[in-house]
Amino acid sequence: MRSMTGYRWDDLPAEVRAAVTAECEPILDVTSLPGGLTAGLAARLDTAAGRVFVKALPDSSPSASLYQRERFVCAALPEAVPAPRLLWSGHTAGWITLLIEHVDDAREAKLGLASPDLHGVLELVQVLGETLSPNPGAQVPPVVDNVEFLTRRADALLADPPVDLLAADAYRHARGLLDLDALTGSTLLHADLHEGNLLACPAGVRVVDWGLACQGAAWVETALLVPRLILAGHTPEQAEQLAEQVPAWKSAPADAVTGLAAVWSLFREFVARNGPTGIRASRAQAAAAGRTWVEYRTS
Repeated sequence: MRSMTGYRWDDLPAEVRAAVTAECEPILDVTSLPGGLTAGLAARLDTAAGRVFVKALPDSSPSASLYQRERFVCAALPEAVPAPRLLWSGHTAGWITLLIEHVDDAREAKLGLASPDLHGVLELVQVLGETLSPNPGAQVPPVVDNVEFLTRRADALLADPPVDLLAADAYRHARGLLDLDALTGSTLLHADLHEGNLLACPAGVRVVDWGLACQGAAWVETALLVPRLILAGHTPEQAEQLAEQVPAWKSAPADAVTGLAAVWSLFREFVARNGPTGIRASRAQAAAAGRTWVEYRTS
């Protein structure tokens, strides 16, 4: 049975546990870890050969397609990408299972002012753009699909704006600037870089969780990081100055960035009002950060 925070090791079908065990036996200990929004199994396996990370989710879950996407992406990542390696994956008994290299001595990277991790994060974004252009063969949708998902919620909110929606005029103007064609490109994008998906370790910053990966223009990766920097305490001007350190950002069309900022923020405004109760507060904070960026770019 699923727990409030996800599945436990013992919840997996016997066939799935047997398949994983065959890849890394003997398993000496299992430690459950936070599973994130997908609420799948996330666990550290202590084996005789060292630690590995396992994540699994049944086909019946709404997030199963994200696990499949991550499975395809991790299998295609070049060695130069600073990310844990996929050791094994399986689709057994109606479950998608990924066995991934464990990052030892790791913690969440911090994006705040004066964070010692900032240089490593920006360096990682640059390496991703250079190493994953062109897409090394991962089966992912175009970034336009991801953005259209955001846009539908953004447009629904603007069609009947709540009376307390701040910066509605700025949002409308910025939304009108979005040209989806400007987002297209050949780069494999992670598209969800935030503190929870960035691990700082002695070897540098590593990126995990490729479930929202897509293909598009290289500058989009940096654009999607900017509101995360603002959320972490940077002003919009400071965040864009950091973005300037990534070469791909210099090719970003100004109007497309402003439009993308609007739909990113409006989507979080929408979820903050209509999403699951447990995530509304965090999405409201993200929306506020994105709104300051939109106002900065439209002022």
